[in-house]
Amino acid sequence: MPVRDFPLALAGLLFVTVLAVAQAQAPAQPARGRGNGRGGFTGPPSNPATLLFHEAWTRAPMAQPMVQENLGNQTLTLHIYGNPGEVRKTFHPDEDYTYTGETTTNWALTVSDRKVFWDLSGDGRVRLKTRNSGYRFLHVVVKTSDGKYFVSEEGSGESSAWIETDYVLSDLHWRSLLMTDTPSNASNRRPVDPKRVPIIATSKATPDLTKVEEVGFTDLMEGGWIPATSRVNSFDVWGKAVPR
Repeated sequence: MPVRDFPLALAGLLFVTVLAVAQAQAPAQPARGRGNGRGGFTGPPSNPATLLFHEAWTRAPMAQPMVQENLGNQTLTLHIYGNPGEVRKTFHPDEDYTYTGETTTNWALTVSDRKVFWDLSGDGRVRLKTRNSGYRFLHVVVKTSDGKYFVSEEGSGESSAWIETDYVLSDLHWRSLLMTDTPSNASNRRPVDPKRVPIIATSKATPDLTKVEEVGFTDLMEGGWIPATSRVNSFDVWGKAVPR
């Protein structure tokens, strides 16, 4: 090697040595796509949610009030909040769905199982098949085992055809749901109406999804007849059964 090339060779050797040392000391980087933060792939859960029930109602006469007999799965118990006779089950030759256009108050429809609670945490989810009109947004409702009610901020909006929307409950933003008539203004002398169920979303909340007693839906509005109504053709719930 000519003497004039020796400094260049030495400089190159020093650069390679420093680079190797730096790489050896650098923290290991996770494999791309294997999840090291929100949205990354983390693999399936060790105990994944399973389908708890599919509810698509039963064939029944046109526009009758929704009753227990309209549930296709009779292991479930129907709960209607608001004016129960105003939430209807509509019949057409090729479809059945809930219809809320005749409601004169806020309303909610939920179901429960007499034998179990539901763990809807983790990858637990609800699927709603809806066709809403008139600025109606259908939200998920849960009642936890401690008797508290919650409603999701997210909801299914208007559509000119049936659409299916999946909600992973642990990803939703929740509000407490006011279910009793509780005037709070000291100057309001109106007496409490024990029969009134306001069904109003209030403060932000974090429900315990590991033990859910009821699950269902509401649009937090009274009906506006056919131009403004929520329609649910079916809903499905995935989670885990928890013995009562």
